[in-house]
Amino acid sequence: MRPLPPSAGSSLVHVLRHRAQETPDRLAFRFLPDGTSDHLIDWTYRELADRADAVAARLHGRGLDGGRIVLALDPGLDYVAGLFGIMQAGCTAVPCFPPFGRRATARFLSVLADCAPRAVLTDPRFAGQVEQFHEQLPAGAGRPQWIFPEPDFYQRPDGAGVPLRAVEPALIQYSSGSTGDPKGIVLTHENLLSNCRVLDAHMGYEEDRIGCSWLPPYHDMGLMGTIMLAVHGGWPLVMLSPIHFVQDPYRWLKAITDHKVTISVGPNFAFDLCAQSIGDEEVATLDLSTLRQVFCGSEPVSGNTMERFRERFAPVGFDAGSFIPCFGLAEATLFVSGKPEADDRIRTEWLDKDALEHGRARRAPHPGGADAVAVVSCGVIAENHEVLIVGPDSLAPLAEGEIGEIWVSGANVAAGYLGRPELSASTFGARPAGGHSGASAYLRTGDLGFFLDGELFVTGRLKDLIVVSGRNLHPQDIEHSVLRAHQDLRRIAAFAVRSEARDEEEVVLVAEFRGTAAEFGEREKEILQRVRAAVTEDHGVRPGRVHIGPPGTVLMTTSGKVRRRDTRKAYLEGTLKAFPAAAPAGVS
Repeated sequence: MRPLPPSAGSSLVHVLRHRAQETPDRLAFRFLPDGTSDHLIDWTYRELADRADAVAARLHGRGLDGGRIVLALDPGLDYVAGLFGIMQAGCTAVPCFPPFGRRATARFLSVLADCAPRAVLTDPRFAGQVEQFHEQLPAGAGRPQWIFPEPDFYQRPDGAGVPLRAVEPALIQYSSGSTGDPKGIVLTHENLLSNCRVLDAHMGYEEDRIGCSWLPPYHDMGLMGTIMLAVHGGWPLVMLSPIHFVQDPYRWLKAITDHKVTISVGPNFAFDLCAQSIGDEEVATLDLSTLRQVFCGSEPVSGNTMERFRERFAPVGFDAGSFIPCFGLAEATLFVSGKPEADDRIRTEWLDKDALEHGRARRAPHPGGADAVAVVSCGVIAENHEVLIVGPDSLAPLAEGEIGEIWVSGANVAAGYLGRPELSASTFGARPAGGHSGASAYLRTGDLGFFLDGELFVTGRLKDLIVVSGRNLHPQDIEHSVLRAHQDLRRIAAFAVRSEARDEEEVVLVAEFRGTAAEFGEREKEILQRVRAAVTEDHGVRPGRVHIGPPGTVLMTTSGKVRRRDTRKAYLEGTLKAFPAAAPAGVS
């Protein structure tokens, strides 16, 4: 029988308590502390609930019965206990990664300055840096309590427990991206429950479901799409650290093999990384036949990536039909659309390139030809939600096949941005022109897309769109052409800058080379020729400038997305990484 969560009018903290009462000995989480199955830490629902109770009691003992608490622990089971304990204590959780390293510290401090928390729950190794952190905060910023949990922190102190008192808002989610202007997304308990409900409905029920995730627990896909979803659905989740995945992507697929995982999730780059970096001997140790659902989202989904993954791992049981391309964003808690569960294939449409560049989605007369471009469907809209495609300038709803901004309404849509009423009103309170009879307000996602046969296709970010000679070029399409041009290139950022020679925009490419500076020097001429030829042939525009540097040249978000605008800014400022012997960035 399907284990049902309690009523929709509660919270995920109530769901956890329900699980602990009804199925106390059922496995809730399994953590791989070194990224392998050699060492395991298992928690049942009762053990998780007991530790969350202990966190709530410790916070109560410090007088923290409300307000915002930044949760900046390392990924792992203590993080999960901290999350539920904060919400149980009647506080608002603010997930954030620990201040380890220059960029992470800048991000951490920007979150503290923006949300003004009452307390910070983080690892004891940062205890000696508190005064340094305070010195870097803006003048007038408050000083939060700092909580450095020792092992007994997760054991309930003597005395009565703390009553469950989940209050609003449940959580402040900071989307991944640049550190300079963080936006905290205000999520209610109903937002979190709604996201779980629509994903449950989309996935369907499976008695033997087992999940696996290496995703950071402080981002929407890793938090709402795995940890919270698993507790709500009542199925066990195998967790490993994102650092262990990045160090060796094989660990993710080996965990899936060892624990007979049926459902997992990752951004597009993760599947590329696995296909490229896992060797033949390691592939031979895998068995991916248990996978039935593999969500792919967080960034534009590439049909080429999924095909490379299929070719590499089909011999060890991977079924390409398990792929579920999807679309979501933190402002909608997470999930907006995904491939229908009944489909056993990935829907890819070959569209006429010229029509696409002029804002129309029209099927190409010759699929696979030079005048066609492949676009992967992100499936059907979440249950009880509505999506409109709207003209970015006219604000009028567009017909099927017309490309515009994606607007969303429904219970997943967040309450707004913390402390930003004007931005919240314009982003979360949008109303289409022409008296549309749908919802009273919509979320403007900033993403471009279109509908075709009832399914949503996402073509890119509105602000990243490259306009050259009246044509709309999507940067990810150009980036895919560059990746195909030479096997030694990785991570591409394409954007437009004003031409120094002509009164128009020109395309600039920033790329990373896998090898050494000496190897790049030997191949530079060949690489530049192949890159320019590929982009010119595929898109009818010759790149004005190409900058190729070592790994780390292309700026990325903490969830693995290319930060095109920040990379463009660094390019214009001359601060991008470069090989010592490489040609200047502006060489043409």
